[in-house]
Amino acid sequence: MTTNGTSTQMVSEIWSRQAVERISRGRGEPEWLLKWRLEHWEAAQRLPMPGSRYTQVRGLHLEELTPVSPESEAATSPQPEEEVAARYALLNGASPQRELSPELAGKGVLLLDIEEAVREHPEFVREALAAFEAPSDRITALQRAFFRHGLFAVIPRDVTLEKPLKVVQEVARADRAAFSLSVLIAEPGSSVTLLEELFSSEEIATSALHVGSLHARVGRGAEVRVASVENLHTRVFHFARRRAVVESDGKLYWTLGWLGGRLVMSHVETVLDGPGAEVEDVQVFFTDGRQHFDLTSNLLHEKPHTRGEVNVKGALKGKSKSVFWGLIRIAPGAQGANAFQAERSLILEDGPRSNAIPSLEIEANDVRCTHAAATSQLDEEQIFYLRSRGLTEDEAKRTIVEGFFEPTLEKIPLESVRERMRELIDRKWRGAVDGKAEAA
Repeated sequence: MTTNGTSTQMVSEIWSRQAVERISRGRGEPEWLLKWRLEHWEAAQRLPMPGSRYTQVRGLHLEELTPVSPESEAATSPQPEEEVAARYALLNGASPQRELSPELAGKGVLLLDIEEAVREHPEFVREALAAFEAPSDRITALQRAFFRHGLFAVIPRDVTLEKPLKVVQEVARADRAAFSLSVLIAEPGSSVTLLEELFSSEEIATSALHVGSLHARVGRGAEVRVASVENLHTRVFHFARRRAVVESDGKLYWTLGWLGGRLVMSHVETVLDGPGAEVEDVQVFFTDGRQHFDLTSNLLHEKPHTRGEVNVKGALKGKSKSVFWGLIRIAPGAQGANAFQAERSLILEDGPRSNAIPSLEIEANDVRCTHAAATSQLDEEQIFYLRSRGLTEDEAKRTIVEGFFEPTLEKIPLESVRERMRELIDRKWRGAVDGKAEAA
């Protein structure tokens, strides 16, 4: 099977229908889940690879990759953790590690691997998977056909997790394809912070693939914060999809940091599905070398009196490229919606390219909706001024970059994530971020 076209033949046994059946049968899954997997396998035969006007998937050869099997992988030793309420780790593709305090378990909090959730709460999982939208590309369809693990978390009504729920995923092996599928359900009145870190701990000699998704439901009056830092090796292809439905008076905060990977394609979609629903989407990226980041953020205002804000800011070095696609859609009848979207890129030297494509679809007449996009280069006058105050040229440029990012970093509601992003931006500036980051 080639990956640069729309070939309908999956010639490798590794990616065959029989391989999907073996995964499902080997895990003792119910027939409805096998059917769900096979429907997506069939969809993969006819769907194109992901891509856009500015992004083509080149150099990814699925026939040379093997889906990660926990039976064939060894777990690495987890790094020391800050104090958290619960922890879920997928390290080097091995079977997941999870920890949940007895106190939270006693309150009804569920923290399971999705394989466990299928066995213990099958109807809950079936309902969650039924809410997934149909895949639009081959990679997403393959992920759903071949996934093995992923977080399945439920925060019961009116339960507040005072400390974060930490999810750690490692991609450390070349020639492997890792697929994870996660679900987070925050029931009405609950509150939770989900911290994600996706990293590579060692050199990857050829290429690897990671495909991850998170589907979240934010119940009436619930508050959910999702903070994720991606720092993969620069030979890893990474495809990420995050989708959330926010009900009346619910609040959702996305905080996403992008630093590693060869090609990163991220798609974030938030559906504001009740009056008073709110979302803030803050994303920061820093590219160098020949990295290519294609980032999408969609705000879908379905009900009246909803609020959404997107702030994306990135810096580019080397021959790297970035693309941002932003959509604000306000449905008929979604009166009183308030939406804002902004993307700003800073070009640090000759060579990088940045594109921003914001769009609006407004079908209501009583709304407030704005967007902005800007690309600029380092200001030579600012550099000259800072050098006249005793800074070297490198220190002057670094100070400007820090000042560029800081207003957006200040929007991140979690201090630990702000500090982590500052650290990684600093290391990237110094050339220290090469995909061999340690887990936070």
